Amino acid sequence: MKSKSDYITYKLKKADESLHAAQVLPDNKLYADALTKIYYAAFHAISALLIEKELNPKTHTGVKSLFHKEFIFTGIIDKSFAELFDVLLAKRFEADYEVFAFINEEKIPSQLEQTQQLIKIIKEKFQYKSND
Repeated sequence: MKSKSDYITYKLKKADESLHAAQVLPDNKLYADALTKIYYAAFHAISALLIEKELNPKTHTGVKSLFHKEFIFTGIIDKSFAELFDVLLAKRFEADYEVFAFINEEKIPSQLEQTQQLIKIIKEKFQYKSND
């Protein structure tokens, strides 16, 4: 059985991998895929935070709810990142499931940058380091 530390390390590695993919996909005009990867970068990093607190939600909305409760409402992480995650969750759902999804490609660079900031804060606040 893997340890909590192993799980956290794995989730942060997945966050880094998703960020990397999100950086290269727009170059090929794959905006919906880039948006999905931005969302998953945030999702994996936030999941690492939750597992640190022994929380393991079973759904994406569960991750959202617990992120708000444990880290936003308590002031540990700035509420702007909750707003970012909420938008990313909604847009990821739209990109994956709506027939005629509208992805504003002009917002992707700022969403990517904000997600990079969130992951950096998570790694710094909880002293996690990637093994790159």
